[in-house]
Amino acid sequence: MRVDVALVPGEARVEPGRVLIVVDQIRASTTITAALDLGCAELLLAGDVATARDLGRRTGSLLAGEQNAHKPTDFDFDNSPTELSTADIRGRRLVLCTTNGTAVMGRLLEGDHVLVGCLRNARAVAAASIRLADAGGRGGDIQVVCAGSVGRFVLDDAVAAGAIVGRIVEHGRAAGRAVELTDAATAAVRIRASYPDLLAAMADSDGGATLREIGRAEDIAFCAEEDASGTVPYLVPGGLMRIAVLPAAGGGHAIDTAAGDV
Repeated sequence: MRVDVALVPGEARVEPGRVLIVVDQIRASTTITAALDLGCAELLLAGDVATARDLGRRTGSLLAGEQNAHKPTDFDFDNSPTELSTADIRGRRLVLCTTNGTAVMGRLLEGDHVLVGCLRNARAVAAASIRLADAGGRGGDIQVVCAGSVGRFVLDDAVAAGAIVGRIVEHGRAAGRAVELTDAATAAVRIRASYPDLLAAMADSDGGATLREIGRAEDIAFCAEEDASGTVPYLVPGGLMRIAVLPAAGGGHAIDTAAGDV
């Protein structure tokens, strides 16, 4: 099994059988995972604010997200996992729009398997990626895709990618699998290892600095929590960017291919 990391989103490659794990650590990936943990009934993604507003009107959904780190004035919530954790979104529909993460996922719609990863679900998404890579019977490869910031490298995504790759190696070796890392994957693992304190890593990043500037410093600690969730979000194939929870092993079909129309 070959594991790669796209340290910038332009290095992402959609290939048959490949499992893609999109990481926008601060904050889209963490917010998506938290929303599903909180019982959000349906989660749709939008690559821009206008599309989010249109989806919200058509589906009767709450709007969450940011544009250039700031919540649009008519949105119900910021792209903030801590804000969502204090809101009542159980059973509600939510449309999420962010500057980087949701836009990157929109470019990967043709991928066979597109998962959402972060520190919070690192162990769970690693195990799921191996299961999906093995499902095709060809021992498909895995690529962790860092969403970056407007196409550029960011520290928080690289640290989270390294944590996820480390978990993939752990799971693979426990199952007796040979796991080959590309140079980029090895670099991500070493970046993660250089930060024994994940809170310090998140605080040191440009994303952490931005959160302090906009008054959302509480999100830094939330994003720094590792393996706090067993939820694995995945992008449902189809026309819409709809996110659902990947069933656990033995829990039925791995992928629901019915995206539905709105």
